[in-house]
Amino acid sequence: MSNPGILFDETMLKRNEDQDEDILTIVDECDRCTKIGFLPEVEASYLGLLIHVMDLTSLNSTDNQKTIEALVDKALTYTKKMLKTDIENMASNHSCEIHNYFTTSTLTPQTVCVSSVRVSDAVQSINCQNEHIDIASVAGGFPMGQVPLSSRITEVEYAISQGAAEIDIVIDRGLANLGDFNRLYHDLRSIKSVCVNGDVTLKTILSVTELDSYHTVYKMAMTAMMAGSDFIKTSTGKEAENATLSHGVIMCQAIKKYHNATGYKVGIKPAGGIKFNEQALSWLILVKNQLGNDWLKASLFRIGASSLLEDVVKRLSIVLKKLQTNY
Repeated sequence: MSNPGILFDETMLKRNEDQDEDILTIVDECDRCTKIGFLPEVEASYLGLLIHVMDLTSLNSTDNQKTIEALVDKALTYTKKMLKTDIENMASNHSCEIHNYFTTSTLTPQTVCVSSVRVSDAVQSINCQNEHIDIASVAGGFPMGQVPLSSRITEVEYAISQGAAEIDIVIDRGLANLGDFNRLYHDLRSIKSVCVNGDVTLKTILSVTELDSYHTVYKMAMTAMMAGSDFIKTSTGKEAENATLSHGVIMCQAIKKYHNATGYKVGIKPAGGIKFNEQALSWLILVKNQLGNDWLKASLFRIGASSLLEDVVKRLSIVLKKLQTNY
């Protein structure tokens, strides 16, 4: 269910400062779980989930029709091609739930994420394939967000008209650091109305490492949800520093409070610098521990990455070989 948003309520921006004491403990537990490792069955299912919640991304200044064709081909064929032998060998040795999962699964990311001017290239590439994948587009003056609202809305409308099923919008971090959350709310509300008309998922990028405090991260997360964001996203991937699990804890706190107050579930999307399966697994454990198993699906959890898929598939191949010898 899409998050329709609510009227701006300044009381929702208040955060319990006592929660700061829990942040390091929560982060340490996530890292500890990843370092200790998982049973092969559990790790295989988690790695499979990471593939399915991935927004496979290309947001380079050098992108063109050929690079987007390669992105789409990678999204639709890479995992199945690389794991074909491992999955077939599992079938020859035994039949189990994990084997059934990997033989019936699409093994594709949830979306390909591109810039608005490359959406049409992605559509053309997908139409040449026998499979479908949704297209997400960054918009709204990515990555800075320092453009007039009318221009931001125009770009969102353009991306949707070209075939984008999801919009990753950037905010004006300058306004956030000034504390002008009312204006940010109304800006995002205007963009939400465009997405609602097109039945499009709205993800709002907070650029958490460019916000001046955890309190500002929390307030901006809550403002974005009140405005109707279906996901809150950590980063553009263009910031000088990448988001940390600590930022993720703050965002999860806001999501829980919003859900408790409204009944609406909002998703979370870490992005930026997530290149290794261990990093992604730590985010998965954070979401599982803080928000619950209900959030472990693509409608409520995404990971934005350009090179993570290769490392996840490499690790998954190792784990599937372990399963072959264990049964």
